[in-house]
Amino acid sequence: MQQYLNGKYGDELGILPCDGIYQRATNTALIFALQKAIGVAGANGNYGPGTVATTPTVSEGASGEVVRVIQYGLLVNGFYDGDCDGKYDADVASAVIAFRKFMNLPPFTGKSDLSVIKGLLTSNGNTDRDSIALDTSAQLTDKDIANFKRYGFSVVGRYLTGSVGTGASKRSKYLTSDELERITDAGLRVFPIYEDGGYEIEYFSRNRGYQDGITAAKKAAELGFPSGTVIYFAVDVDIQDGDIEGTVVPYMKGVIDAVKLSPYEPGIYGTRNVCLHGEEVGMKYSFVADMSYGWSGNLGFRMPTNWAFDQFTEYPIGSTDIDQVAASGKDAGVNKFSPQLYGTISYREVAADVLKGFGKSVSAEFNKKIELVDIPSLKISVELVNSLSVADESPAITISNGKLDSISFANWLQTSGHIKGNGVDAVVNEANKVISSASITNGNVAIEASINNSGESKLKFIYHILEAKDKQLDNELSVVITVTSKPTDLFTGTKIPNVDVPKLVTQSQTDQKSWETLIGFSTVVAIAGVSIFISGGTLSVLLDLIPQLFTGLLVG
Repeated sequence: MQQYLNGKYGDELGILPCDGIYQRATNTALIFALQKAIGVAGANGNYGPGTVATTPTVSEGASGEVVRVIQYGLLVNGFYDGDCDGKYDADVASAVIAFRKFMNLPPFTGKSDLSVIKGLLTSNGNTDRDSIALDTSAQLTDKDIANFKRYGFSVVGRYLTGSVGTGASKRSKYLTSDELERITDAGLRVFPIYEDGGYEIEYFSRNRGYQDGITAAKKAAELGFPSGTVIYFAVDVDIQDGDIEGTVVPYMKGVIDAVKLSPYEPGIYGTRNVCLHGEEVGMKYSFVADMSYGWSGNLGFRMPTNWAFDQFTEYPIGSTDIDQVAASGKDAGVNKFSPQLYGTISYREVAADVLKGFGKSVSAEFNKKIELVDIPSLKISVELVNSLSVADESPAITISNGKLDSISFANWLQTSGHIKGNGVDAVVNEANKVISSASITNGNVAIEASINNSGESKLKFIYHILEAKDKQLDNELSVVITVTSKPTDLFTGTKIPNVDVPKLVTQSQTDQKSWETLIGFSTVVAIAGVSIFISGGTLSVLLDLIPQLFTGLLVG
């Protein structure tokens, strides 16, 4: 396609890169090719009013350059893989039908009209087409709702929180319970949007997404949105492709982690490119900002397969500004509401409880290590982190209903630490004492391990707390417990059943399995050390507990 466009229009457009990537320049060149084929004066690659007025309707049996452009449009949108030879055959007609159904462009025939051709080449498509949905920032009156019904709309997107405008023109945009009642009494349905920022790239981070997810879920619950409702989180800025991975993707992952503990599902509002990334990371549905057809995130990008809503034009109805929105049918909106409480707990309160559990009645300070044990052969510290801190290699082991997933943890001990046997339950019980001390209801824990050449082991237990005391935290909180020990010194003169500690340490320097076994051994020791400490025990108590724990454990 790029070679063809270069050969035919290179003198006028310049040479396109022939890299097989459908991008902005290629998209513009296709529109230019259509304009040339239909005789638009002053062809410039912009699908303006002159091109709209001149766009023909083409059907099976036709041939020529317009057909070739249609074939290329179907190709780059993923609906056609045949020859782009300018012949409108049955395969092309079938591809057009598939595209019409995907984009919900009735009638579902094989004819290519303005809705099909402009829909293939621009993000907003035919802006005069009918649809059943709209979104608005206005708090709606009975008159607004009656007007919407008269225009044929049955689904309304409304914002959960916030305001729009500044100074004297500032006004509230948040949805109210009275408004919901008026909307549903009139027979319309609602889908919720969350946007309290997101107009600049600097807004987007993982922690911001996590906080937005909690705020949106609380508001949705207060308004009575039922379980399973998708909340669409707005990315209302044209972020360049190279910047999405470091900003919007972490933001969306934060939203997903926050919302998954609520009754709701996460959705994304943004350009096609943003929505495609959202689809990859787990956003259930997309609300595509296709109206901004000149944005870099729309030109040259296909429609996400999980699209539910597609914003394509704006205008006033009466005195109320609306965005007209196409609907795929994936999300029908909501018309029944039952307000409910959605309790959260302060992450700072939980952080303070964690420190109390370790015998430290001090104010919670973040990103600062607090030493719990500091003797030559054993050091234990705890650190509070106001984010999700993830171990590099170890998978997260789930904490549910205040208990560790014993099967996953036992499997980790066996596969990564070569420790098994009927004593594993005792190790799990000790680990659960640590979880109980922090009142962790739901979350996960990962283990990060290392051993240096002198046989000193360093274990990090990274607890990501999602719920405590059966309430979701209002922000992210990780607790990082670091245990550093030198087994050959710590257990001098202490017999450990099934473990020759000095031999294990020596072999770990050259043998991978021995190294992994020492990791498993050190994990058991670390768990016992932390458990003893939070119970008010001493080093001598730890040295007594270790032989008991290893009774029934098979090491190596």
